[in-house]
Amino acid sequence: MRVVGGWRSWGGLVPIVTFVVLFGLLPIGILFGTTLAGAGGLSGLVAVASDPLNQRSVGNSLLQGGLSAGLAVAIGYPAGVFLGRYSWPGRSAVRGFLLVPFLLPSLVVVLGVLDLFGPSGFLSGPVPALRPFGSGIPSIVGANLFFNVPIVILFTAAGCDAASPELEETVATLGGRPWRAYRDAWGASTWVGASVGGLLTFLFSALSFAPPLLLCGTRCYTIEARIYSLDQVLLAPDAAGVLALLAVVLFLAPTAAYLVLLGRLRTRPSRRIRPLRPAPLRSPAVLAMAGVTATVALAEGALLAAILARTFDPVGGGGVGSAWGTLFSAATATRLGLPVLAALGNTIFFATAASLLTVLLGIAAAQAVARRPHRGVVLGGLLFLPLLLSPIVLAYALATFWRPVIGGAPNVWLLIVVSQAVLALPFAVQSVEIPLAGLAAGASESARTLGATPWVAFLDADLPRARDGLLTAGMFAFALGLGEFTATYFLVTPQFTTLPVALYGLTDARAFPVADAAAGLLLLLSLAVFLVLSVGGRRVEL
Repeated sequence: MRVVGGWRSWGGLVPIVTFVVLFGLLPIGILFGTTLAGAGGLSGLVAVASDPLNQRSVGNSLLQGGLSAGLAVAIGYPAGVFLGRYSWPGRSAVRGFLLVPFLLPSLVVVLGVLDLFGPSGFLSGPVPALRPFGSGIPSIVGANLFFNVPIVILFTAAGCDAASPELEETVATLGGRPWRAYRDAWGASTWVGASVGGLLTFLFSALSFAPPLLLCGTRCYTIEARIYSLDQVLLAPDAAGVLALLAVVLFLAPTAAYLVLLGRLRTRPSRRIRPLRPAPLRSPAVLAMAGVTATVALAEGALLAAILARTFDPVGGGGVGSAWGTLFSAATATRLGLPVLAALGNTIFFATAASLLTVLLGIAAAQAVARRPHRGVVLGGLLFLPLLLSPIVLAYALATFWRPVIGGAPNVWLLIVVSQAVLALPFAVQSVEIPLAGLAAGASESARTLGATPWVAFLDADLPRARDGLLTAGMFAFALGLGEFTATYFLVTPQFTTLPVALYGLTDARAFPVADAAAGLLLLLSLAVFLVLSVGGRRVEL
C-alpha cells in the first residue's frame, strides 16, 4: 500500500513533467541530433565552432554577460542587504516596485534607453557626454542592468531571510561586533543570494536577443542573435542548430551552479523568521546602502517616466497625442501588415491562453510538491532548463519538431502559447507552491479521514486557501506573455503578429515616434498587471 500511495502522490507531477518533456526537452534533443547529423557530425561541429563570426558571437555573449553580471552584483548587493535586513518607510512599496522591470518587455526597455541617452534623449540632449550610453556595449549593459539589478537585490534580500537568527543572536551574546556577526552568522547567505542573482544575470544577458540587435547591430550579436541570423537570414538551419548545441554546452556550468545555489538559498537553517531591525542611518555603511537603494529606484523610475513622456512628446515634434494617433492609423496598419488593435488582441489572447495553461499545470504540480518540498528542487531544475537553454533554441526546436505535426503556419498560434507557457512555468509554479507549502495539513487530513481522495481533499481544503497564489501565478504568467518577444518573433507569422513583434518592426524601421507610442501602450498594460499583482498577490517570488 505504501508503494501504491507513493506513486499516487507523485501523480500531480505527471502533467507538468510530460508537458515540459514534450514541448521542451524532447524537441530540443531531436533538434540537436538532426542538425548535428546534417552538418556532418564532428567535422561539422568543428567547422561551426571555428567560424569567426560564431566565435565573435560567443565572445560578445561572454563580454556582455560578464560585464552585466559583475555590475549588477556590485550595485544590487548593498541595496539587497538594506532591503532584506532593515525596516524603513516605504520598504514594501520599493520591494514590490522592483518586480516591475522583470515584467516589462525587453523592447520597451530598449526604447527607454534610447529615450534617455539616444541622439535626442532627455538626458543626452542637454548633456552630450552621456550619448555613448545610447549605443553599443554601454547601452546594452545599461538595458541588462535595468532588468537584472532588481533580481540581484531581491535574491540578496532572500539571502538575508535565509540566515539563521539564532546564530546571529549567539554571536551577539558572546560579545561579537557587527562585522563578526556578518562574517559568521548572516553574510554568507547574502552572498549565496547575490551569486544566484549574478548567475541569472549572466545567463539572461549572455543570451540576450533584442538589446544587441537594436542598440548595436551585427557587431554586437550574441549567440542568440547569431542563431536566429543563421536560420532565418542565412538559411543555414544545420549550422544554427549546431551553434545552439554549443551554446548549451558553454552555459551548462553556470546553469548548474545557479540551480545548486538556488537550492541552498531555499534551504533555511531555521524555521524562525528573522525580525527586521530599524535602519541605523547614522552608520556610514547603512547610509551608503540606503543611497544605492534610492539611486536604483530613481533610475528605474526615470526610465519608465522617459518612455511615457516620449509618447506625449515625440521626437520631431507633432504635438501631444500625435504619436498615439499615428499608432492606430491606416498607414501604420499597412506598414505592419495588420492593425495595431489586431496585434494587441493577439498579444492578449496568447498571454491569456498561456497563463491559463500555466495555472492548470501549476496546480497539478503544487499538489504533489506542497507536502513533500524536496520534490520542488527536482521540479524547479526541470522547469528552468528550457528557459536557461534560451528562448531562441526553444522556439527553433518547437518550429522544427511540432510545426509540421500541427499543420504548419495556420496553427502556429498553438506553439506561441506553448512557448510562453514553458517560459512562464518556473516563476508561476513558485507562486502557487509557496503559499501551499505554508498551509497547515489539518484540514486536508480531516477531509481524507472522512473518505475524500487526496485530490478532492487538496481541491476542497488547500487550494481555496491559496487563492492569492493562484492569482499571482496567473497574472505573472500573463505579464510575461504580454512582453515575450524572442521566442514569439522566431515563431510568428504575419497573421499572429503580437504587439512586441510590431514594436520591433517599428523600431527596426526607425519609426521612433510610433514605436514610442507602442512601447507606452505595452508599459501601461504591464503596470496594470503589476497593480493587480500588488493588490491580489501577496507573495510574488522569483
